[in-house]
Formats: sequence, C-alpha cells, structure tokens
Amino acid sequence: MLKDFVSNAALLIASFSIMGQLFKDKPLHLSSPLSVKFYWGISFGILGNILMLYSIHINSTTIADLRHLAIVIAGAFGGGIPAMVASILIGIGRILFFGYNHTSILASAGIIVTGLVCWGISKLKFHATLKAFLMNLMGLFIISIIFSINIDDWGVLTNILAYHYLISLIGGFFSYYLLGYIAKSNAAQQHLKEANKLLNQLSYIDGLTGIANRRYFDQTLENEWIKLAYTNYPLTLIMFDIDYFKKYNDTYGHLEGDHCLQTIANKIKNEIFTHPSYTFCRYGGEEFAVILPFVDTNEGLQIAKKIQKAIQSLKIPHISSKISDIVTLSIGVATISPKSSSNQEELIQMADQSLYLSKTNGRNRISSVNL
Repeated sequence: MLKDFVSNAALLIASFSIMGQLFKDKPLHLSSPLSVKFYWGISFGILGNILMLYSIHINSTTIADLRHLAIVIAGAFGGGIPAMVASILIGIGRILFFGYNHTSILASAGIIVTGLVCWGISKLKFHATLKAFLMNLMGLFIISIIFSINIDDWGVLTNILAYHYLISLIGGFFSYYLLGYIAKSNAAQQHLKEANKLLNQLSYIDGLTGIANRRYFDQTLENEWIKLAYTNYPLTLIMFDIDYFKKYNDTYGHLEGDHCLQTIANKIKNEIFTHPSYTFCRYGGEEFAVILPFVDTNEGLQIAKKIQKAIQSLKIPHISSKISDIVTLSIGVATISPKSSSNQEELIQMADQSLYLSKTNGRNRISSVNL
C-alpha cells in the first residue's frame, strides 16, 4: 500500500513539472486573469482524474489516492476558482469512472466540499504556506470521514489513513514548494526574455534621436532587397543630411546640434513617415536615410519634397549657413528594381551619388538617380 501511495505521489509531482512548463507564460496566482485560473483549474481537474485511474482499491467501491492534493495546490496558488473547477471535474470523474453508486456520490460530494473549504481558506490573511497546509489537512479530514463511513474494518481503516496522512502531508509539502520553485523559475526566465527583447530593440535604436540606427538600416534594406529581388517592383532610397552642420555645431555648440538632430528626426518621423512599410533611420552623424519599398522615382521625389518643406517649416536658425538663414537639407533619391544578381550596396551608392550631386550643385536641393 505504501508503494502505491508513493507511486501516486510521484505521478502527482511529475505532472506538476509538466504543467509548469505548459503554462509557463500563464503563471497561476491569486491575481491571475480569470481565463488563466480556468486553464489551471481544468488541468488540475484532469490531473485528479488521472490520479484516480492509478488509485488503490480498498474494497469493491472504495478507492484511495492523492486527488485532493490537486485541489489543494490549485487553491493554494490560484484561490477559489481553480480549486472549484478542479473539484467539480474530479467529482464528475469519480462517478463516470467508477459508477453511479452510494460510495461514488459520497466521494464526489466530499471532493466538492474540499474545493469549497480550499476556497474559504484561500481568503484568510495567513501566510501562503500555512494556508496550503490547512487546505491539505482539511482535505484529509474530509477523506477520513468518508473512509470511516465506507470502511467497516477498523484495522484497514487505521492502516489506510496512516499511509494517506503520511504521504499526503509529505507529498503536499513537496508539491507546493516544487510548483512554487517552477513558478519563480518561469518568472525569472520570462523577465530575462523580456530584458533580452528590450536589449535587442535598443540595439536597433539610435540613442540620440530615438529612430532606427545604421544597424537596423542595413538589416532592413537587405530584407527589402531580398523580398523584391524576384519582382518588378521598385525600391527607393532617400538619403539626406543637414547643410553646413559642422558650422552649426561650431556656432551654437554640440548640445544645440544634438537638439537640432532630435527636432528634425521627430518632425519627419511624426509627420512624414507614418506608413508601416517605410523605414526612417539615422545613417550616421547628420545624415539620415529612408527606405521605401514599392515606391518609384516620381513618388520618391514627392516624398523628398515633403521632407524638405517640413524641415524648412521648422525655421531652425542657422546664421553660419552659406545658403540660408535657417537649417536646410541636401537630398539624394535613388530608385532601382532589385535583382538577385546584384545587392543593396548598388542602391546605397546611387543614393549617395545623388546626395553628392545635390551638395555640389549648391545644397538645399533634391537630386535623383534611377536604374
């Protein structure tokens, strides 16, 4: 009999480990969403039914197992709802698996009462471990009453209760701390996963302007090139920089220079590039780039004009500029239909040439090249 109870406890503990992995993204605690509590309650109910299938047969109608611990652990971690869901499912399983008779009805009623008791104890202002112990103890007390009604042999009754209390208290204690450890471990992994995700996101963001950085530009341009390489759709790249930005820094200082970059980046990001398929990046220094998939030269030039007008509307003073008294941009536009036989570097060179052409022709203008 002791061996059978130990086997039941081992099955219980192993199941908790599996459940902890299955629901690692849906941790069970008193403040968990209702849906999560139902998921766990159903799982604990299934576990209780599995434990019954490997129960100890005391007589023709009476069985012994650790099914009440599934309810206890559900109530200890999630409160009344998962405990009641589990108890109802276990109560139904007791009748379905072992027949509709006086003993099954009494056992099912005892299970439901155990769920209600666990619900009540979960609301007490006690330490969580103490509440789990009280739930276990009350569950065993209810089982003792049911066994006393169904088992006539006093020797068998005392023997089964002794083993039941011993294994239930030890197994319940171990199960409670195991599931707690699994929950903490899952939470730590989730926090690490979120931290890594945030770190990865930050690695693609320019620290000064808050827009995408050169690393993200390189990766995105490569991805867009690959996607369009077997189509006839165009890919346009706009590159622009601030005219005489070095003189701006020399005149107003680097802090104002940083503020100028931030202002320009925010203006363009918030008013021009709201389309989800467009990518706006800081290419380096005072130079910016925009990746425009499915955009031809004419549309690219229209977007470039919007950028130019948006920055002019800011009227950022630039007394050291040789072409204007406000900050202006030189813009280069390049369009190409990607081919698998070439790569994105060709498009970057074209856009860079266009930008150079705008600078050599007097700055504060837009030039374009297409292929």
